[in-house]
Amino acid sequence: MNCLAQYIAYKISIIEFSDSLLVNKRWSWGSIRNSDGAVILRVWQDEKIKIDGRYFMRITHHKSYIGREGNEGYKERNRHARLVQNGSKCYMVMCVANDPKEMPRKIQSFNSDDIFVGGEVVMRDGDTWVEFADRIPIQRAIA
Repeated sequence: MNCLAQYIAYKISIIEFSDSLLVNKRWSWGSIRNSDGAVILRVWQDEKIKIDGRYFMRITHHKSYIGREGNEGYKERNRHARLVQNGSKCYMVMCVANDPKEMPRKIQSFNSDDIFVGGEVVMRDGDTWVEFADRIPIQRAIA
């Protein structure tokens, strides 16, 4: 059973979710599904913008890592962003930060019922943003 399927089957806690989905629970922010190469990313609910009537989620935040470019989570996120930019399917797990100003952020909660399907990818102010194209029950993400 792949990591996303485990998550869906058990609706597990944030800690267990991180352990099962992420490469490294201390610094990983996403994963690549083995079966089809889909990129599964944690995103922050407060990092959403509206462009031409459509919502986009920030998936990179380069300014926050100036001088810390060697951070493993940052390097992994950049690899995932390149895959999404090159056409890999993208799913986003919506997270709420305990304190949005804290660095690094800690997850207060996440949406365990729905997963968000990525659409168009745009660059804005040097960062990569993915369109919030659809919201589907998490069970459909493994279909």
